[in-house]
Amino acid sequence: MLACSARDVLRCSALAFALALAGCGGDSGTSVTNPTNNQPPPTQNANTDITIVQGAQTKTTAAFSPNPKTVSLGTSGTATVRWVNADIIGGDYTNGTATVHNIALDDGSYSTGNLAGNATASHDFTQAGTYPFHCQNHPNMVGTIEVTP
Repeated sequence: MLACSARDVLRCSALAFALALAGCGGDSGTSVTNPTNNQPPPTQNANTDITIVQGAQTKTTAAFSPNPKTVSLGTSGTATVRWVNADIIGGDYTNGTATVHNIALDDGSYSTGNLAGNATASHDFTQAGTYPFHCQNHPNMVGTIEVTP
């Protein structure tokens, strides 16, 4: 709890507000307001892409499209999945505000790191199975990847 003198109330209020925005576990709810942090839109790949949709931080399974995502190991024995952060509000990548997401497999074996607007991160799967994932910044956002042989 903050202890403030009457003289420092405004400064303490600003600090308390900043701490509340930061959240308890990192950058929950962090938004990129500097448009230079947004990337140009990536070329879409329907075979590998999972899109993080607009307003994703307020959604659960609808935060990702498609969800679940099914990919096949095929003859190569590897299936690649790419997350694309399309959660940009108020314009395109040059003047919109993106919400930063950090996607992680629930088993802890992979994390994208923070993804600004239109940023992408890929992961190769080499074993068939079901892989649940979530956003570390917004844990209500959940999805599943089905990797088939």
